[in-house]
Amino acid sequence: MSHKVQMTPVKINPNHRIGIMADSHGRVQTLSSALTFFREYGCEVIYHLGDICDSAHPETADHCVSLLNQNNIFGIKGNNDHQVVVNHEGRQNAHLASTTIEYLKNLPMVIELGNTVMAHSLPFVKERGLSSMVGVLGHSEATLFFRTYPHKVLFRGHSHHPEILRQEKHTLVTHKILPGETIQVADLKPCIITCGALDQGFLMIWEPGRQTLCCHSFM
Repeated sequence: MSHKVQMTPVKINPNHRIGIMADSHGRVQTLSSALTFFREYGCEVIYHLGDICDSAHPETADHCVSLLNQNNIFGIKGNNDHQVVVNHEGRQNAHLASTTIEYLKNLPMVIELGNTVMAHSLPFVKERGLSSMVGVLGHSEATLFFRTYPHKVLFRGHSHHPEILRQEKHTLVTHKILPGETIQVADLKPCIITCGALDQGFLMIWEPGRQTLCCHSFM
């Protein structure tokens, strides 16, 4: 079976309910359960913000990529996905399908849609290259984002706990997002939202038309 990276839509439909997840780390059943959860909540579009696979457990990569393809999920490359490619591409004894390796290799590292930016960790691919997938979101990185994207929201994974980071005057303010909590995003732009790790049960549902974001825990 061939695997094709889903083409990113030109813009976000404000009438859509959007599912956002990250860091499933090769857990096939967890990923499958999350997709069922999103569909039951009426999500028309779903994004996975990277670390779809886990470099320590590459044997599940074929199944994970198949799930994303079968459900038309938009994916972003995480550091584990990149490492799976590095470890297996071109090797005769690779235990992964060549189509899986090609899929992971071709994933984008950042997606920009209107006032929304999505990345595994940091969106500064031109400046930092591959290290943007593992870069720490510190004070300087957050300040750079707010200066570069003064009216946008960054959705990211990598850090495994849901939180929102915003700039209040010249101070960075962090707010932990609890399961069941709904955030009014329009009041917080620009901001950086870490969606939490799927392998710990966290995912987000975003309604861009209403500018609301709700954190869920399904485990």
